Amino acid sequence: MLVLVSIGLSGGLLLLGLSFRLGLRLMLDPAALPQALARLTRSQPEALPPAISLEELRHQAEASQQQVGEPLRLELPRAKDREVLLVPVLEAGAIASLHLFASEGGGEEPRAIATLPIAALPKDTVLAPWLSSPQAPKAVPADFDFTRVVPLPAPPVATDGLWLTLEGSWQQQGLTLRYGQLLHVDPQAQRLELLTPWSSPANRPPQWADLDGDGPSDLVIDETVGLEPTLRGLQVMPGPRVQSVSWVRVPVDAGAQAGDYQQALRLARGGLWHPAQTQLANLKTVLSQGWNPAAEAQLRLMDRHRAITRQQAEQDWSTPTQHILALLIDGRWEPALTRLEDSPELLPTLLNRLGVDQGRLWNRISAAAALPDPPPAVYVWGGLALKAQQNQPTNRDGATPDWLNRQPVPAAARQRLAKVLATLNTTQAQAVASAKAGATVAIAAETASAQTTGAIAAPITALIGQAQPIPAPQAGYAAPGQSLDAALGQWYAIDVQAVNQSQTWQRGTGSIPAGATPAAVWPVVQTAAQASPHLLRWVSPTTGVSAPLTVRGLSLTNGTVTLLATGPATNTSALPPLVFSQGALMWLDADQGQPAEPGAIAATATTIFGDQPVPTDFTAALTNLTQHSIDLTGDGQPERVLTWNDAALTQLKNWRVQVETTSPKTIVLNADNRVLYSDMFATQTVVALTNPALGEPAGLLVHQAGRYELLSWQTASQQFE
Repeated sequence: MLVLVSIGLSGGLLLLGLSFRLGLRLMLDPAALPQALARLTRSQPEALPPAISLEELRHQAEASQQQVGEPLRLELPRAKDREVLLVPVLEAGAIASLHLFASEGGGEEPRAIATLPIAALPKDTVLAPWLSSPQAPKAVPADFDFTRVVPLPAPPVATDGLWLTLEGSWQQQGLTLRYGQLLHVDPQAQRLELLTPWSSPANRPPQWADLDGDGPSDLVIDETVGLEPTLRGLQVMPGPRVQSVSWVRVPVDAGAQAGDYQQALRLARGGLWHPAQTQLANLKTVLSQGWNPAAEAQLRLMDRHRAITRQQAEQDWSTPTQHILALLIDGRWEPALTRLEDSPELLPTLLNRLGVDQGRLWNRISAAAALPDPPPAVYVWGGLALKAQQNQPTNRDGATPDWLNRQPVPAAARQRLAKVLATLNTTQAQAVASAKAGATVAIAAETASAQTTGAIAAPITALIGQAQPIPAPQAGYAAPGQSLDAALGQWYAIDVQAVNQSQTWQRGTGSIPAGATPAAVWPVVQTAAQASPHLLRWVSPTTGVSAPLTVRGLSLTNGTVTLLATGPATNTSALPPLVFSQGALMWLDADQGQPAEPGAIAATATTIFGDQPVPTDFTAALTNLTQHSIDLTGDGQPERVLTWNDAALTQLKNWRVQVETTSPKTIVLNADNRVLYSDMFATQTVVALTNPALGEPAGLLVHQAGRYELLSWQTASQQFE
């Protein structure tokens, strides 16, 4: 009995320590949550029987109907006489586990020192580069298996252990998608460790690079889709661990230049790499003493993007439309417009491209128009984008019909826009006149069908909801190719709390009209539903374990949409299970915070104590309080986000402050230290932020009264409501 009690206490303390460590990493970087959850859900090394040999491994594999793959000999620069082998075990052609063998030389037979089970990557992880692209591949498998182990070239800067990547490839209609997961091997510590998953539509493996100025020991993943360059930077940190280069957070204490820093990041998110890199390079000179490797990584990754867009704009293109798009992506508004004015017959094709754009080109246009002295041609392209989106169910974020009227458009630019649009009618009339009668009828029928299919609302591209375990539904709408069979596993009813439609977050299920049928609603939710949303079970208010869900249908009750999905069974959750789309939310990373500024501490003292005397040791007690600087309101000025953990809340209770302590607390301050949000005395807590990459300022996802609520920034009241 004593032994069982001791084991239980040890396990409980281990889980508590793991949860606390992981909880500190929740809340800002878009990659922080998947990485944190991967640490809980990925396979951990399992103990092997003592001194297992390769022959014994083969017998074990055969007994499990598996096969031992070709051993990969690893070169150890500091141990030439030691033989180290990495041996994959395959099941149906996919890697099921990895085994590390080593011998000390002298003809000794290699013996196993570590093993690691391997799981396939879910499709939403592999298809992440297409998150904001209209070119996402169709009919993809639910999971992507690994089929090979590929050593990465030795990094030019020495690191502990060896770096490899598990890889696989998937082909469809000329696309070769290369995907994988970083693997770190440490023979000295007898450890195999899986790190960040990656995928490359450009079919390129990770490349070593010097992003942070400490030598070429960082990695760059090419996630480019089409002409839009997208490079993902990974800083390799001790541990080992990898940290994604973020276009959201300010990693330095920028002081009075924090607003300029946020503007540089906003330009980068908009794809204006030239002005973004120029502005950040100027800030590097100003902030010379406070500059750090994370800021340097942002600057150098901007420069890599800038070099690609410049090269594309200056190369020869066989297709004039591609040339114009390359000029636009590089921010060369005037040359692109001149090229279009010289060839007005290209306008219908370009308008079609602007119409299906899922925000990248419009974000670039609106970001350029917000610059102090934008080129007049930007407004012409803005007008063309608005024209292209007239036939969309709803406009992109900010792309309202009166956008052009709110801009300081020179008269000459308005005349150029009118002239370009005047050519559209002529071009369309010529096309119709030259078309055959049968083709005209087919086009009209196709257009009418498309309008009928998607007429009720714009597609939902991301969702946030709350899951409730249920028995297999007895009634409801099964999506095409799906069923509501009880044998499919644990069923969940998903109460949708917020959706993203055309880069705008809306509460509930958005603009779905009352009286719509389930068959008409399914095309609206299909995009988000088929992107394998995640189910997050909360171990604590700051720590969660996630798993993918499969949405199989929906039900309609008095106009309320409830998604029906299956997934793994969940245990008791500290908060209601959260459902979210890949890339919809972001979490703060405590490791990337900064010490709270004196002005922020003083403002929180006023918020907490009001007119009461502030304890003399208040400032000293909060020296470890973490502050994050991020533009939450979209005005170009960074807000300060201060998160109060258990230790800080306990200190407040010691001062007899009647603070609500059931969950972490958050205070958001603007640049003038005015409180924009506080839940210190409310029974609610901020659990995540919406990702600005999906459009609009960041929203606060809070848990209150047993449900989740999305609070959006309201300019009129200057509050999150």
